Amino acid sequence: MIRYCPHCWAENAYEATLCAACGMTLEEAEKDFVARLIDAIGHPEPTRAALASDILGRQLHEARAVDALLARLARQPDSMDVTTAVAEALGQIGAQRAVPALAALLLDGQRPLPARLAAVEALAAIGGVAAQQALVDAATLPQLPHLLRRALGDTQRQTRST
Repeated sequence: MIRYCPHCWAENAYEATLCAACGMTLEEAEKDFVARLIDAIGHPEPTRAALASDILGRQLHEARAVDALLARLARQPDSMDVTTAVAEALGQIGAQRAVPALAALLLDGQRPLPARLAAVEALAAIGGVAAQQALVDAATLPQLPHLLRRALGDTQRQTRST
Protein backbone atom coordinates (compact mmCIF):
# COMPACT_ATOMS: atom_id res chain seq x y z
CA MET A 1 0.00 0.00 0.00
CA ILE A 2 1.21 3.52 -0.80
CA ARG A 3 0.98 6.59 1.39
CA TYR A 4 1.28 9.99 -0.28
CA CYS A 5 3.04 12.88 1.39
CA PRO A 6 0.52 15.69 2.04
CA HIS A 7 3.27 18.25 1.36
CA CYS A 8 5.01 17.10 -1.84
CA TRP A 9 2.77 14.15 -2.92
CA ALA A 10 5.73 11.77 -3.11
CA GLU A 11 4.95 8.09 -2.70
CA ASN A 12 6.04 6.53 0.59
CA ALA A 13 5.67 3.15 2.24
CA TYR A 14 2.44 2.97 4.23
CA GLU A 15 4.37 2.41 7.47
CA ALA A 16 6.56 5.52 7.02
CA THR A 17 6.15 8.47 9.36
CA LEU A 18 8.41 10.90 7.47
CA CYS A 19 8.45 11.56 3.72
CA ALA A 20 11.48 10.04 2.01
CA ALA A 21 11.50 12.89 -0.53
CA CYS A 22 10.98 16.05 1.54
CA GLY A 23 11.43 14.90 5.14
CA MET A 24 8.09 16.29 6.32
CA THR A 25 5.83 14.35 8.65
CA LEU A 26 3.20 12.14 7.07
CA GLU A 27 0.92 12.58 10.07
CA GLU A 28 -2.15 14.71 9.47
CA ALA A 29 -3.86 14.38 12.84
CA GLU A 30 -3.71 18.15 13.40
CA LYS A 31 -5.72 18.84 10.22
CA ASP A 32 -9.50 18.71 10.09
CA PHE A 33 -11.37 16.79 7.40
CA VAL A 34 -11.98 19.85 5.20
CA ALA A 35 -8.29 20.84 5.29
CA ARG A 36 -7.32 17.34 4.17
CA LEU A 37 -9.86 17.50 1.34
CA ILE A 38 -8.51 20.88 0.26
CA ASP A 39 -4.98 19.40 0.20
CA ALA A 40 -6.28 16.49 -1.89
CA ILE A 41 -7.37 18.88 -4.67
CA GLY A 42 -3.67 19.02 -5.57
CA HIS A 43 -3.21 15.25 -5.48
CA PRO A 44 -1.44 13.78 -8.53
CA GLU A 45 -3.93 10.90 -8.74
CA PRO A 46 -6.84 12.39 -10.76
CA THR A 47 -9.58 10.33 -9.14
CA ARG A 48 -8.60 11.59 -5.68
CA ALA A 49 -8.44 15.22 -6.80
CA ALA A 50 -11.81 14.94 -8.59
CA LEU A 51 -13.45 13.24 -5.60
CA ALA A 52 -12.14 15.87 -3.18
CA SER A 53 -13.40 18.65 -5.47
CA ASP A 54 -16.80 16.99 -5.72
CA ILE A 55 -17.18 16.59 -1.95
CA LEU A 56 -16.06 20.17 -1.27
CA GLY A 57 -18.44 21.58 -3.86
CA ARG A 58 -21.52 19.40 -4.10
CA GLN A 59 -21.77 18.23 -0.51
CA LEU A 60 -20.04 20.85 1.63
CA HIS A 61 -20.23 24.06 -0.47
CA GLU A 62 -16.90 24.89 1.19
CA ALA A 63 -15.73 28.44 0.42
CA ARG A 64 -12.30 27.73 1.97
CA ALA A 65 -11.58 25.48 -1.03
CA VAL A 66 -11.86 28.21 -3.68
CA ASP A 67 -8.15 29.12 -3.77
CA ALA A 68 -7.10 25.48 -4.17
CA LEU A 69 -9.81 24.88 -6.77
CA LEU A 70 -8.69 27.91 -8.78
CA ALA A 71 -5.06 26.78 -8.59
CA ARG A 72 -6.04 23.33 -9.87
CA LEU A 73 -8.14 24.85 -12.66
CA ALA A 74 -5.08 26.79 -13.82
CA ARG A 75 -3.09 23.56 -14.32
CA GLN A 76 -2.65 22.65 -17.95
CA PRO A 77 -2.74 19.99 -19.06
CA ASP A 78 -4.87 18.28 -16.45
CA SER A 79 -7.27 15.38 -16.38
CA MET A 80 -10.65 16.00 -18.00
CA ASP A 81 -12.37 14.54 -14.93
CA VAL A 82 -10.48 16.82 -12.54
CA THR A 83 -11.04 19.97 -14.61
CA THR A 84 -14.75 19.15 -14.89
CA ALA A 85 -15.10 18.40 -11.16
CA VAL A 86 -13.28 21.61 -10.24
CA ALA A 87 -15.50 23.74 -12.49
CA GLU A 88 -18.61 22.09 -11.06
CA ALA A 89 -17.38 22.63 -7.49
CA LEU A 90 -16.74 26.33 -8.09
CA GLY A 91 -20.29 26.71 -9.40
CA GLN A 92 -21.77 24.80 -6.48
CA ILE A 93 -19.85 26.94 -4.01
CA GLY A 94 -21.03 30.06 -5.85
CA ALA A 95 -17.61 31.68 -5.93
CA GLN A 96 -17.91 35.06 -7.69
CA ARG A 97 -14.14 35.41 -7.84
CA ALA A 98 -14.00 32.23 -9.94
CA VAL A 99 -15.86 33.90 -12.83
CA PRO A 100 -12.73 35.00 -14.78
CA ALA A 101 -11.17 31.54 -14.56
CA LEU A 102 -14.42 29.81 -15.52
CA ALA A 103 -14.91 32.22 -18.43
CA ALA A 104 -11.37 31.44 -19.61
CA LEU A 105 -12.08 27.71 -19.37
CA LEU A 106 -15.29 28.14 -21.35
CA LEU A 107 -13.47 29.93 -24.17
CA ASP A 108 -10.40 27.65 -24.28
CA GLY A 109 -10.81 25.35 -27.27
CA GLN A 110 -7.90 23.21 -26.07
CA ARG A 111 -9.72 22.19 -22.88
CA PRO A 112 -12.05 19.15 -22.88
CA LEU A 113 -15.66 19.73 -23.88
CA PRO A 114 -17.13 18.27 -20.64
CA ALA A 115 -15.07 20.76 -18.62
CA ARG A 116 -16.22 23.63 -20.84
CA LEU A 117 -19.84 22.52 -20.41
CA ALA A 118 -19.27 22.43 -16.64
CA ALA A 119 -17.98 26.00 -16.88
CA VAL A 120 -21.27 27.05 -18.54
CA GLU A 121 -23.27 25.47 -15.73
CA ALA A 122 -20.99 26.94 -13.07
CA LEU A 123 -21.23 30.46 -14.49
CA ALA A 124 -25.02 30.15 -14.67
CA ALA A 125 -25.14 28.92 -11.06
CA ILE A 126 -22.88 31.71 -9.81
CA GLY A 127 -24.89 34.37 -11.61
CA GLY A 128 -24.23 38.06 -11.38
CA VAL A 129 -23.34 40.57 -14.06
CA ALA A 130 -19.83 39.28 -14.81
CA ALA A 131 -20.92 35.64 -15.09
CA GLN A 132 -23.88 36.52 -17.33
CA GLN A 133 -21.65 38.67 -19.52
CA ALA A 134 -19.16 35.81 -19.90
CA LEU A 135 -21.98 33.55 -21.07
CA VAL A 136 -23.29 36.16 -23.52
CA ASP A 137 -19.79 36.81 -24.88
CA ALA A 138 -19.15 33.11 -25.40
CA ALA A 139 -22.47 32.64 -27.23
CA THR A 140 -21.39 35.17 -29.87
CA LEU A 141 -18.24 33.27 -30.87
CA PRO A 142 -18.49 31.64 -34.30
CA GLN A 143 -16.38 28.51 -33.70
CA LEU A 144 -18.15 26.88 -30.75
CA PRO A 145 -18.93 23.16 -30.68
CA HIS A 146 -22.65 22.45 -31.16
CA LEU A 147 -23.14 21.05 -27.63
CA LEU A 148 -21.53 24.11 -26.09
CA ARG A 149 -23.65 26.48 -28.18
CA ARG A 150 -26.78 24.54 -27.17
CA ALA A 151 -25.83 24.67 -23.46
CA LEU A 152 -25.27 28.42 -23.72
CA GLY A 153 -28.66 28.84 -25.41
CA ASP A 154 -30.38 26.78 -22.73
CA THR A 155 -28.73 28.86 -20.03
CA GLN A 156 -29.81 32.12 -21.64
CA ARG A 157 -33.40 30.88 -21.99
CA GLN A 158 -33.47 29.84 -18.32
CA THR A 159 -32.14 33.24 -17.30
CA ARG A 160 -34.85 35.05 -19.27
CA SER A 161 -37.63 32.88 -17.83
CA THR A 162 -36.71 33.59 -14.19
